[in-house]
Amino acid sequence: MYEGIYNLKSLYDRAGKTFSGGPSAAQDVPRRTAQPDPVCRSSVGSGAPKYPKTGHSRSTGRDNSSDVRSRRGGSTAAQLDSAGHRESPLMEVEEEERRSPHDHVDRCVSESFFDRVTQGLRNDLEHERNRRLQMADTVLKHRAEFAFAQLENERALTSLRDELRVARGIVDRSRDEITALQTLVDIHHREHKALCEILERKGVLHRKKQRTDGTAYSDQRKTWDAFASYVAVRSCMRCLGDAIHEMDRCTWVVVYYYPS
Repeated sequence: MYEGIYNLKSLYDRAGKTFSGGPSAAQDVPRRTAQPDPVCRSSVGSGAPKYPKTGHSRSTGRDNSSDVRSRRGGSTAAQLDSAGHRESPLMEVEEEERRSPHDHVDRCVSESFFDRVTQGLRNDLEHERNRRLQMADTVLKHRAEFAFAQLENERALTSLRDELRVARGIVDRSRDEITALQTLVDIHHREHKALCEILERKGVLHRKKQRTDGTAYSDQRKTWDAFASYVAVRSCMRCLGDAIHEMDRCTWVVVYYYPS
């Protein structure tokens, strides 16, 4: 029994706990000597050993010493059972302490790994959320810029169409004016020629003869100057017609690329 108590105490010391499993053997001895058994006291006083009465009588023929031994043995077995009962949790604690360092390390490693993975997932989620918000802001900004640019293009296209309409009107009026001027020049030329012929036939206007003096050169020079003026007018009208033609071509290009 003392050996079991010593083992219990050593197990408690290993576990870092205080052992309070009952009084020690040194305390039990004086208590037992100070308080003797009442059976022994009665036997000492009478001079003959006397045993306490039990449920068994002398008539049965059985000695009550077996009862005493069984009673003492029963108490010893109960004490051993209680000691074993006390030893079992301590043995479990000791086994758990033997296993606990590795288990604790594994558990710490697992917890740290899961914490790192969880933190990484949280960081990734936060990064994706921020990136999605940035993309949404960028899309809204680009949509606003596109709408503003489209509005500006519509305004520019409308203004260009108005200018094109005005240019078409100007071209049409210029073409009509050029045609009228050409017609008027032709009419004036025919009238002048007819008038000159009439005057020559009636003798009012004499035909100019070629002179041998210096005045003939001056008259010829005037004729050539008039002809040059006429040619210049015709060339100007031709240039104006080319300009109108070029304007028509530009108008066709604008109409082709910017249909109304």
